[in-house]
Amino acid sequence: MPTDICYWKHEIKSSESFRCYDGKSTVCSRCCVEECAKETPQWFAACARAGHPTWPSVDRGRRVPCKLVVLESYWDNRLFQTITVKGFFESMGPLHDPPLQLAHRFVESQRGLAHYTAAPDGLLWRDPGAADAPIFYLAFHGAPSQVKSVLESIGEQHLCDAFKGYGSRPNLVYFAACNVLKGRAGKQFAKKFLATSGCRALLGYTTNVNWMLSLLTDMLFLHRFYRDENPWKNLRKIYDSVIDDFKPASEIGWTLIEREEK
Repeated sequence: MPTDICYWKHEIKSSESFRCYDGKSTVCSRCCVEECAKETPQWFAACARAGHPTWPSVDRGRRVPCKLVVLESYWDNRLFQTITVKGFFESMGPLHDPPLQLAHRFVESQRGLAHYTAAPDGLLWRDPGAADAPIFYLAFHGAPSQVKSVLESIGEQHLCDAFKGYGSRPNLVYFAACNVLKGRAGKQFAKKFLATSGCRALLGYTTNVNWMLSLLTDMLFLHRFYRDENPWKNLRKIYDSVIDDFKPASEIGWTLIEREEK
């Protein structure tokens, strides 16, 4: 007889259920094979493109989806000279197979950030194409435990709230901003952010960085991350390789902090 264990109420045991790719529902193999493609084709397509990562039979040792989500603030108030990281990351696309897909939006407020990131109604949760992105890259001005746009600062609590629950999928948040991880405030923020979000890791800086040196560091890391056969397993090795090969990375306080497994 039907049960309430899985989303489409199939007759299964609890041990036969697993988390859906949407990060919220509990499903079984029949849900995925018999129902999902018919009832929710957008989610089935997104899960298929990612290699059905939550299916128990799937080998986790694989490359991640070649997708990057960039949320960027305008860097100043000049109308006729817009500086942006977008073009640099777009140029990386052809270097990867499949090509790196880039989602880019400008964000200027706490409300604007939440519009894209906050669960369950943020665009990144509602758009199946963004569901499997492994890296969320925040390009802002910064200070310890906060980022700054031309309109306002987005502090520790708002950042934690914006990414709450992201650990339902394997990903990391990249704070491409000065000083976010600096000092005691930065370390406390990192610990709180990882605990609240559930993300695998975060990356950021402990100094007032040179824009181009930090961008080169970021691009080198991203290039190696997306090309690695198992980047979550090798995350620390990828980070260490950038530190070894590009000396300015350590000089500007580039820092990787991984979530502690309980």
